[in-house]
Amino acid sequence: MPKTMIMSLGGSPEPLTRSIEANRPERIVFLASHDSVGLAGAVFEPLDFKPHAEYEITEDPNILFECYRAARRCVDRVTRYGIEPRDVTIDYTGGTKVMTAAVILATVGKPYGFNYVGGRERNKGGLGTVMDGREKLFREMSPWSVFAEEERRQVVTLFNRRRFAAVLEIIERCSWDLPVRIENYFRFVQPMAEGFLFWEQFKHAATLRRLDQGLLALKGYIKAYPDADLDAFSKQVGECRTFLDRVVANTDGLKKLHFLLVEDLLNNARRRVMDRRYDDATARIYRALELYGQVFFERVAGCSNGKVRPEIIPEELREEFVRKYRDPGKRLLKLPLTATFRYLKSVGHDVGKRYFERAEEIKKITSNRNESILAHGIKPISEHAIDTIFKTVSEFVQVTDFFDFPALP
Repeated sequence: MPKTMIMSLGGSPEPLTRSIEANRPERIVFLASHDSVGLAGAVFEPLDFKPHAEYEITEDPNILFECYRAARRCVDRVTRYGIEPRDVTIDYTGGTKVMTAAVILATVGKPYGFNYVGGRERNKGGLGTVMDGREKLFREMSPWSVFAEEERRQVVTLFNRRRFAAVLEIIERCSWDLPVRIENYFRFVQPMAEGFLFWEQFKHAATLRRLDQGLLALKGYIKAYPDADLDAFSKQVGECRTFLDRVVANTDGLKKLHFLLVEDLLNNARRRVMDRRYDDATARIYRALELYGQVFFERVAGCSNGKVRPEIIPEELREEFVRKYRDPGKRLLKLPLTATFRYLKSVGHDVGKRYFERAEEIKKITSNRNESILAHGIKPISEHAIDTIFKTVSEFVQVTDFFDFPALP
């Protein structure tokens, strides 16, 4: 039984008496008008108990805004008392239609119980009020089921804009009292949203686990509710998963370098560009450029460019590199970006040659990156600059095929 009820007060007292008798609350907060507040006595008179009653008065029962403000005050009272939403029942039987709408709007965002007293037999030829003694409680008439579809539509919009954290927040917020179909829909969307969020955070192994959970739940959803568009969506998610599985496998769980990481970084950067987060995109593009050099340096030299033995450096570069790049206190060298590609050029590798063929373009990228507020400066990256940066690096590292995360239909 609920500890508390919030009720709109007005009209015939019998349905309200019937509701109170069935729910037997300890406290009732009434939304009333100046005219209806006197009805409370008639509501309580037939009862064998009397709950504690409080009132919030709307100044005009026919103006929605005034009624909504009063209904919100009812909710605020209950909140101040520290009563859990699941211990509260909302009855929107009484009052004007405007008062009823206000109570629903003020309470639909929390997991309250909802109750309405109706009936099949009415006076005035079936068009009037429910006849005394013919009342029936409808406990399943939660308006949340109507609003849940709007929340689902919002989830689709946010998912397709890669606002995955917001998707998770909405699903968590409305994880109660949902229609079965929407509940099952969220059951596959939630792990997928979390998976793609992990992917954006470079948590690749966690992404695979969550995408697998989402695909399994989606399979069950499609079996119950066949949908060709969701079949296509499932296939696209599977293709993303296949690519990521290759990344994880070829990097031994991101423990070693591989060219696929360059592709992944550039795809990540491309999504940041589409989201107009140009400084974030620049940081990822620059890292892809660095990583490209590291991958080929390791293939050629047999070590990382952060732990280089001086003797493997070609003689014409060795003295300069030792002077500039020796790690303090150690014999090993730590080579920065340009030095990495100078080594590759010196040993005759195509990557090093191509780097210096585009040296002026890449120098501009480095300059833009250094001036970015996310690097060493305070200058934001412009849309024109990011287009040039992305084109230059993607062409240099020879990545031409890109993919976006799939969109929910």
